[in-house]
Amino acid sequence: MKNFKRTVFSAFIIALAILVSGCGMIQVNEEKDRKQIVATVNGQEIKKGEVLDQYISFYGETDEYDKEILKDILDSMIEEKLLKQKAEAAGHVVNDEVRKQASEDFEQAIKDYAEALKKEAGEDADPDTDYEQKAREEYEKFISDSGRTKEEYLELIAEYLAIKNYLDELTADVTVEDKEIEEYYQEELDFQKENPTLAAYYSSVNIVTKPASRTVKHILIKLSDEDFKEISKLRQDGKEDEANALREEKLKSIEAKAQDVLKKAKGGENFDILIEKYGEDPGMESEEYKDGYKMLRDANMVEEFLEASFTMQKDEISGLVPSDYGYHIIKVYEANEDEIASLDEVREDIKNLLLDRKKSEKADDLIDQWLEEADIKKYENRL
Repeated sequence: MKNFKRTVFSAFIIALAILVSGCGMIQVNEEKDRKQIVATVNGQEIKKGEVLDQYISFYGETDEYDKEILKDILDSMIEEKLLKQKAEAAGHVVNDEVRKQASEDFEQAIKDYAEALKKEAGEDADPDTDYEQKAREEYEKFISDSGRTKEEYLELIAEYLAIKNYLDELTADVTVEDKEIEEYYQEELDFQKENPTLAAYYSSVNIVTKPASRTVKHILIKLSDEDFKEISKLRQDGKEDEANALREEKLKSIEAKAQDVLKKAKGGENFDILIEKYGEDPGMESEEYKDGYKMLRDANMVEEFLEASFTMQKDEISGLVPSDYGYHIIKVYEANEDEIASLDEVREDIKNLLLDRKKSEKADDLIDQWLEEADIKKYENRL
């Protein structure tokens, strides 16, 4: 859980730096325009200048402002001010203890970012580079670009933490059942096995630690270009049954040749030589694929080709695999199966993830309720 919170904190610091960059730098012709009150939250004012500052921090200085974006920014500022009021009323104010927490989290975020920089460099990582110092300099630049001192910046972080601590207190009763953890594990396992590329970007808990892969070569006995185009046109028109019937008919014209090549492959003849002699896939002739096609389960390959490849093990040769391109004779050169973390290995990570989600849902419900109950006045026509 601690690591997850640190990651969130790191992301928050960077996002906040972007958010506040440019504050105080915009030029408005009429000072009275910036001083206009555009909302009040339980009597506390939000002025137009504050909204404009945040707009410019995102989009840069401009002579024209998108009214809808200004409205969205105002809504966000109203919610933030309400949360701060609620936190302060419950005793969650920025004090020395919270400031200490902000400072410690800031220092830890720098260390985490330094590790990320070093990991990103990989084999090219310079042993003489002080990655922690590099990370610190980048963070200091974020702060400098925001137009604030480090002390002012940490005060903003402390304000955020006071609100966060308040919401944590309100959601302390949230729990996660074993059944929820097990269901998540199975659903995510299925997803990660079938969609390893997407999982690498979107999965929060790494269950498939190394996805299954195949390295294959194939001999393609092609249908004519005219036949392929005709079949493809039927599919584009949504005429799947007609396309399948036409493919079956056209495949008969090349079946005898394909069977003859398959017999040679199954008989032990050199597969690479058979590719050179009979294969009609230009990819097999390219330098990029000289060692074969290396594929995960969700590779952008012909469906029938991909499915057949993952049913075989190393050194196996398929039968005739039909596709809209013709017949494929596939040989597997390397086969790796999914490496999977057990439920016990990732149980705590899943629990923390689900706990954070459920806490966020409860907090969102509370915020919606507070917004309804609060005395909020908006003057969007002044934006």
